[in-house]
Amino acid sequence: MLATALLAIAPLVAKGGDPAPDVKLYTLDGKPFTLASLKGKVVVLDFFASWCAPCRKSFPFLDGLQRKHASEGLKVVGLTLEEDDDAVTAFLESVPVDFTIARDTTEHAGEAFQVVAMPTTFLVDRDGRVAARFEGGDTSVHEKVESAVETLLAGGTLAPGTNVRVSSSLQAQGDLKAWQRGYLADPIMNLDGDPLTRIIREHIHASKEGASGDGGAAGGGCGCN
Repeated sequence: MLATALLAIAPLVAKGGDPAPDVKLYTLDGKPFTLASLKGKVVVLDFFASWCAPCRKSFPFLDGLQRKHASEGLKVVGLTLEEDDDAVTAFLESVPVDFTIARDTTEHAGEAFQVVAMPTTFLVDRDGRVAARFEGGDTSVHEKVESAVETLLAGGTLAPGTNVRVSSSLQAQGDLKAWQRGYLADPIMNLDGDPLTRIIREHIHASKEGASGDGGAAGGGCGCN
């Protein structure tokens, strides 16, 4: 049985330049884990879900990123909010990685970091402050993540506009949160691909969202951005 995560959060949600919320988690082997313990390192915090196709693509990239830059002070942490132990285990067996995997079945971390799309990757600087947010998991996003990581590791400052956000029509804004959308996950919801394919899939995504909640795009699609 995988460990159930416990969580305590700071009063403020995560915003650029603010300290990362003091999330207290458990690793898969049951050990307590906090982001605060990584102060002094550059941290890549990736919110993922077992049903999210782009998350599956991101894991090999993130694993390679840590191997490449670990000696410079990079730490990658994958964070899942799922309660289904079997689903998490199956996902990790299919895309094995060496970076830390943490869990929070209370889902408070998703609220604290205001996660509205899956996957969402946060970059935390050596002082423990949120430096950037990247929503989505395609190659273009990976390139921007790596560039931002290298800038921080070199002691630089990220330029304005470094963040990558999906369109508001694809963000979870209703009662069903981004990490709760697994029951509507489907390969067609993957928004990677050529521009025409992305436009078609975005239309399908929004239609399924509208049909499943709140009468619009804030409803219940999978959020596989």
